[in-house]
Amino acid sequence: MKMTVATPKWLAITLLIGLVAQLAQTQPQPSAQNPPLMLVTWFGPGAIALPNGHDWKPELLTVYDNIQRPVAQFSNANLHIDVSYILFENHSGKPDMQGCRTDAIEPILQHDGSIISKRVYGEATTNTGQSLATASYLVDMSAAGVPHQRNLFGFAADAKTCAEIHISAFGDEPAVLNTMNSELADFHPDLNYQPNAIDYFRFASVLFKSAPGLAAPYYKSSLDAMPSDARYLTARRVTTDQLVMSLGMSGDLKNSRAVAEKAIVADPDYPINYYNLACADAEQGNAADAKLHLQEAFDRRANVLRGEQMPDPTKDDSILKLKKNKEFWAFVQTLSQH
Repeated sequence: MKMTVATPKWLAITLLIGLVAQLAQTQPQPSAQNPPLMLVTWFGPGAIALPNGHDWKPELLTVYDNIQRPVAQFSNANLHIDVSYILFENHSGKPDMQGCRTDAIEPILQHDGSIISKRVYGEATTNTGQSLATASYLVDMSAAGVPHQRNLFGFAADAKTCAEIHISAFGDEPAVLNTMNSELADFHPDLNYQPNAIDYFRFASVLFKSAPGLAAPYYKSSLDAMPSDARYLTARRVTTDQLVMSLGMSGDLKNSRAVAEKAIVADPDYPINYYNLACADAEQGNAADAKLHLQEAFDRRANVLRGEQMPDPTKDDSILKLKKNKEFWAFVQTLSQH
């Protein structure tokens, strides 16, 4: 399985721009030239626009709880403040922000209650007039050589979705407190937002760099959100390739193979579909099928995307697993000479 994105970086960027232009015909898009990354789930509504300014450095982007709860964390080095954003399903049984607050805060209190003090529940209104349920408390950090850590939470919710901001800092300086309150006031999740193909693709592409398995359901949702007409052919090919790699690199060869086989039926002229199937064959030790699918891939090499090249199978981590098969490897070396 190819261990790096098969698509050249410039082509991936072109794809993103093309998707934005196409989707803008039917869905609202940010007007900025560099729109923020949207924190979204792969299965439901809601979004949080993540910071993209110079003051905030991204520290973490992942998905917890069986790929159900996307999380992003940023830091402000000047003020020693961390801000995290979380989007999750509302399982509280209550269609309100207080229910989401209870679900998020009560487990923390149960686990760390002995070092938590000055807990306060309240409500706040953001700069856009959105209501938030808030929670604040101090965590005793004397064991680490500092008096305490200050924590401030805000929650927005409806019956389906909870959106959370968590702001933490060391110190009680006015600049720190003002920044914490300012970040809370600037929090503006859109609980009704319906993510589109570009949202899923962008989020998946960030996750893919460190956790291909987490990216897979987002690539799948991106494909599902794309129309099937010819205008989206390039976008579908690239996203399918990424989905196959995400599944394969995370060890899910069964579904990786299934996606590649389905892609061949829908798009029989595209060589990378066959190449991906050959990688799955090689991972499973099947030299005969790997040879067949590699041949089918290179027979169609003229149909690669503009700016794309066929992968070199002699350098592919999956194909290399069959290197000890002398007959197979001799065949592979002929392909690398094309």
